[in-house]
Amino acid sequence: MKHKRIFAFDFDGVIGLPHGSFKGNGYHNNVNHEVVDAVRRLKEMGHTIIIYSTRSTDFLRDYCAQNNIPADYFNTNPEFDNLNRGKPVATVYVDDRALCYRGQSSQELIGELINFEPYHHNHSKEK
Repeated sequence: MKHKRIFAFDFDGVIGLPHGSFKGNGYHNNVNHEVVDAVRRLKEMGHTIIIYSTRSTDFLRDYCAQNNIPADYFNTNPEFDNLNRGKPVATVYVDDRALCYRGQSSQELIGELINFEPYHHNHSKEK
């Protein structure tokens, strides 16, 4: 392995299959088996896995334990706690509601932001 990386996976819409709007901390999403398989493989390779969400850390910890999803941290990265109080520090973020900045002009960026739809919105239209 080149070097150990830190991968941060969002819960709703990535680890847990999308279910429309947020329904509350107690609502259990179905497992996204493709993503969980990737998480397991990355963990086996020695990488650090963070699961982050607007949901509580206890919910995430319980969900991952019940579904055998390996994770090092939930909603935080203690290796960098003194440096950052917000989003956990990671090498790569996997999120269904993210727009990748690739050096677009301001006009291109605005267009992409205005027209953005999460993956599951486009995916559900195909079915």
